[in-house]
Amino acid sequence: MKHTLSALALALTAVTTPLMADPVRIATGEYAPMTGAALPNDGVVNGLVARLAADADVEITFEYMPWNRGLELTRNGQMHGASYWNDLADQSGLIEVGPVSTGRIVFFYRKDDPLPEWQTLNDLAGTTFGATLGYPYTEEFWALGEAGTYVVQTASNDLSNFKKLQKGRIDAFIINELVGWDLLNQSFTPDEVAQFAATELPVAEALGYLQISSEMDGGADLAARLQAAYDALEASGELEAVKTELNAASGIPSN
Repeated sequence: MKHTLSALALALTAVTTPLMADPVRIATGEYAPMTGAALPNDGVVNGLVARLAADADVEITFEYMPWNRGLELTRNGQMHGASYWNDLADQSGLIEVGPVSTGRIVFFYRKDDPLPEWQTLNDLAGTTFGATLGYPYTEEFWALGEAGTYVVQTASNDLSNFKKLQKGRIDAFIINELVGWDLLNQSFTPDEVAQFAATELPVAEALGYLQISSEMDGGADLAARLQAAYDALEASGELEAVKTELNAASGIPSN
């Protein structure tokens, strides 16, 4: 029955508007292992976006560019979509499809110097954290750092923070869990990677969405078609299997 309803939902969406004659242009950027021109399937998130497009009988092409530029071009109707973004305070000109990602923000630490047991960030008073400039993380994380509950040392990139953690210059580094493991595996030896661990308790969890332009002709119908494809995958129980397959192709082990 779920398959029948999902197929009906896609059929109803399909007859609302004809398929676009030209490929749908999706702006994206480099953020391994989620997105990346040289990654299998263009990354695990873009791979899911491509699957949704295929299920919805929509031809897409990914165009790599700076993140903010891609979002603004989408918002202004110069690109069909942007993959991918967390909830935005300003959704003008944009329609969310998905979620296409569930990101866990965690602390990485050295196994020989674990963090104390904690349930809230206040429990980590006195800790020195590494953070990367330009990343929002959470308002609470930054606020407690500014209040002096703990120390936040910033670096220009994630790799610099991992090197500082390796040398014991910081106690922990805050980063998206999958991004952290991917960077470690790309930049350190297996023995070095084995020295690190990530907290089971996340600092935050953030949903990521494909943003479709409502300013582009047919944008609303395109968003509805892709969302129907997502809903059909989820209703059929195939969504998690697709994610697991995409993760495996990128070398991310299953939980």
